[in-house]
Amino acid sequence: MLNAGPTAVGPPINALQYALQLDGHGHEVAVFLDGPATKWPGELASMADHPLREYYDEARQRSLIEGVCGFCAHGYGAAEACRETGLRLRGGPDEHGPDVGRLASDGYRLLTVG
Repeated sequence: MLNAGPTAVGPPINALQYALQLDGHGHEVAVFLDGPATKWPGELASMADHPLREYYDEARQRSLIEGVCGFCAHGYGAAEACRETGLRLRGGPDEHGPDVGRLASDGYRLLTVG
């Protein structure tokens, strides 16, 4: 879970570096954007030289960004930008997503960065 939004640079870069490294070592990885991190897709669409861009693009290329919390995306006014970039909204305006309890039951270990 990536919670750090566009006002932070280090935590989002670290989170995506961790995801890329885990994937590179054969681990199953799924990154979810939550809270203010739901603003990243819209922000990065117009910021080709942002330090996060390289890691974000590679994570997208490897299909590591699994989705975005729909509740948070709506709350931060980022839902449309997320949809436009092809990211799946999990949950909706009245429901947080993904269900972290289900992810844990499915064997995922949760790491939250933000």
